Amino acid sequence: MSKSWMNALSFNQRLYLPLVFFVVSLFLVFQTLGSYKYIESEKQNLVNRTNILATGIGTNLTAAIQFDDPLTANEILSAFCADPMIVSVSVMKDLKTVFAKFQNEELPVVIPTEAEKTIAHREGHVFSHNHLFMVVPIYIEGEQLATLNIVVSLSVLEDIKASQIEVSMYLLVTLVLVSIFVVHRLRHWMISPIRQLNDAMINVIHFDQTDTIEQSSASKDEISALIDCFNTMIIKLNQRESKIKHTISQLENEKAFADDVISTVQHALLVVDRTGRILLANESCSSLFPYSPQALQARHISKVINPIESDTFQKQLQAVLKGNAQFNHELIKAKNGKGAAIYQVVSQPLPHKQQILFALEDVTEKCHAERQQQLAAKIFENSSEAILLLDSRGHIEMVNRAFSRLIGLKRSKLVGKYYRSVITASDNLPMKKEIMMALSLHQQWQGECAIYNRQRKVSIPLQLKVNQIIDSDTQASQIVIMASDMSSVKEAQRLAHIAQHDTLTHLPNREFLHRYLIEQLSATRVETMAVLFIDLDGFKFVNDTYGHEIGDQVLQIVAKKLMMSIRQNDIVTRLAGDEFVAVLNPVKTREPILKIGSRIINNLSQPINIKGHIIHVGASIGCYYIEPDDVTGIDSVLHCADMAMYQSKMQGKGRITEFNRISNVESA
Repeated sequence: MSKSWMNALSFNQRLYLPLVFFVVSLFLVFQTLGSYKYIESEKQNLVNRTNILATGIGTNLTAAIQFDDPLTANEILSAFCADPMIVSVSVMKDLKTVFAKFQNEELPVVIPTEAEKTIAHREGHVFSHNHLFMVVPIYIEGEQLATLNIVVSLSVLEDIKASQIEVSMYLLVTLVLVSIFVVHRLRHWMISPIRQLNDAMINVIHFDQTDTIEQSSASKDEISALIDCFNTMIIKLNQRESKIKHTISQLENEKAFADDVISTVQHALLVVDRTGRILLANESCSSLFPYSPQALQARHISKVINPIESDTFQKQLQAVLKGNAQFNHELIKAKNGKGAAIYQVVSQPLPHKQQILFALEDVTEKCHAERQQQLAAKIFENSSEAILLLDSRGHIEMVNRAFSRLIGLKRSKLVGKYYRSVITASDNLPMKKEIMMALSLHQQWQGECAIYNRQRKVSIPLQLKVNQIIDSDTQASQIVIMASDMSSVKEAQRLAHIAQHDTLTHLPNREFLHRYLIEQLSATRVETMAVLFIDLDGFKFVNDTYGHEIGDQVLQIVAKKLMMSIRQNDIVTRLAGDEFVAVLNPVKTREPILKIGSRIINNLSQPINIKGHIIHVGASIGCYYIEPDDVTGIDSVLHCADMAMYQSKMQGKGRITEFNRISNVESA
């Protein structure tokens, strides 16, 4: 009967009934074992937790038990209320005497049976249907004083069991639904393809239909392989009927495609025979050669290309025509109607027709651009100026050898880094704002800054030229920085400054004065200059009385006062000792000059306090006016001003004396 029942089932039912039965059975076994282990684990955790709590409280009970104080013991036992699962706790001095007791008022009183008590005393704990009974001894110095008889409710475990059953039911329902889905997919994957195959075979046998079966999935199982075999058989049957038509159509399409490719490709294509005669040319040949595609036919390819090095090209061409070699992007220099040209040639044999296909491209401009690019790269690399290329975010893209040498770092450590991390340790914010403003307005900036050389550990002054390059198509920007080392220039300027300035007062010296006067006197002038020869009164007394150190400090203070007394365009120089010369340029009337002289005398006559010493000095001034048409030499000018200064000293010091008067006095 069982066999007839099984035979009565469909293929679909035979497939999914055992699967569902097996899955459900396996789920029940594993879920039962898992729930059992989980409940046992929770029981053990409950025993351990209660044991720890009882041990701690039992330690606190030792004193109350020793002093026979049940009231204190009851108070200590009240700590068990922290665990809501504990029903009652009894402190037993012996098997029958209750010393103290705790009872949870919210839970009913539970009294263990004698059998449960016996097992609890022997094993330490025993589980009943709804409760846990525990006996925890209280020791002091290894001697047992009493025992704690604890009754714990298992209501939480019952809740856990109920929750486990509920979760298991949900999982079972989910598993059944998943099994149903799997069975549905199996029906889609197996039953449907077999039914399609059966229907298709019936159509082939009875209705002479040769349609293939479309598979709903791209699987590679046995059923799919069977359907593939059936489809292959159908395809071969169809191919027998349409082979000739398909072949002719394919040949026509291939010919049309080849013609389209040859006529529309950008390269010049030439098909030649083994003698080098051109058989076919595309339209692009007209842009390279002064012939139409039809006119190129029957011409020799070497005559069409017209190479400059004809002998070398002929040797290469003969090797290609014989099949011993091929042109592989070879560059051929040739002559055409526009002059010299460079063709890039590629050849490919066509064995089935004993012909060769040549592809030619005019790369004259490309080669010229590459040479220009190589030249620019050499100029960039070998430039004596340090060159740095930044992207729009300030990261270094390229540096030349001069920049690597200037900064003292290898190129590999510079490319890709943010410029500020390698150029300088401190960013000059005002200069950065000035550069960014200039680039946004004019796309260029130039000026001076300093860069730190990591290898030499020195700061190097630079003359910078910054240019912003903006791509007109993408609007992407790059920044090119060219830097020239100004160390030698700065050193020359420093030495020139030292040579033309007084080391004590930092005022220009006699040499500077001579150069300045030479420049002013040699240039065409329309205005008068005034030369004031200033000599300090009482300075020798200061040197003799307070020493040269105090005297030097006095000269430094005098230099500052002189600079404060003149106008912005005027200069003050120190000749030697306590002699100074001021050049006032331009001069229109004598009154402002006399005021400046009076201001100098008043400022210098103010007392000077140095290290507690009150020092008084004065000044006598001689003035000489240099007219525009005055041709007096520099030494004579200084001598005249010196004579006027001595006249001031002879007249009582602390005054200004004019050697000459301005002839072209303007109204004030």
